[in-house]
Amino acid sequence: MLRVFIVDDEAPARAELRFLLEQFSDVLVIGEASNGEEAMEQVMIMNPDAIFLDIHLHDRDGVDLGQELLESMHKPPVIIFASAYEIHAVRAFETEAVDYIVKPFSEERLEKTMNRLRRLMGTREGKPNPASSEAQPAENLEERLHHLLQNVLTEQNPRRVPVEKNGKIMLIDPNEIVYATLEGRYASIYTVCEQYATSFTLQELENRLSPHQFFRTHRAYIVNLGKTAELVPWFKGAIHLVMQDQRNTAIPVSRNVVKELKRRLGF
Repeated sequence: MLRVFIVDDEAPARAELRFLLEQFSDVLVIGEASNGEEAMEQVMIMNPDAIFLDIHLHDRDGVDLGQELLESMHKPPVIIFASAYEIHAVRAFETEAVDYIVKPFSEERLEKTMNRLRRLMGTREGKPNPASSEAQPAENLEERLHHLLQNVLTEQNPRRVPVEKNGKIMLIDPNEIVYATLEGRYASIYTVCEQYATSFTLQELENRLSPHQFFRTHRAYIVNLGKTAELVPWFKGAIHLVMQDQRNTAIPVSRNVVKELKRRLGF
């Protein structure tokens, strides 16, 4: 059984990852932490086989935390870094991470990560091999860097986004999103007929969505380009974008992005 610990300061992200990991019969999620201090304390006590470690924690840098764990523990866990940002892959490599995955995670991508983890832990059909329980990655530095960067370059866009409704956390397909807007501090997501709350800022949500499919029309709006119905001229050269939802919602488009939006829409 692979004993796994999750470190992420976003509760929806932890819930999503725990749910996906618990689908593997040979994985046991033994704990979670929402910040670096708690993670350091719990990992030292629980001594998990592997840690899924978010790079962006509120109280400290996840890469630095990973390095500290590697230097402090006699048998440090395998580290898999997770981030909404691809640019940290090289830093993850420098910390001897065995994988780097971009949030939110697809089932297929996580399956690849778990297969890699099983090989590194010396497992056979999901059962630990005591003779190799302390095995470390055997790849040379160039091969490992290539592997990490290749994972980032081939990472598929997220298939599901964690949202909240009626006190429950649900995972929705990004293709269902019509638009998102900033309401207070956090973003709300609108589908054809539903509204969902999130724990993401609009910038964080934008970073999690495909830049090929979604477009920031305004400081307070992101739209799904595949869910647009028409462009409506507005005051002094500005336009509104009418969306394909039940309300035919009109989304403001800042004048400085009108040209790029038209290019993206093909006219």
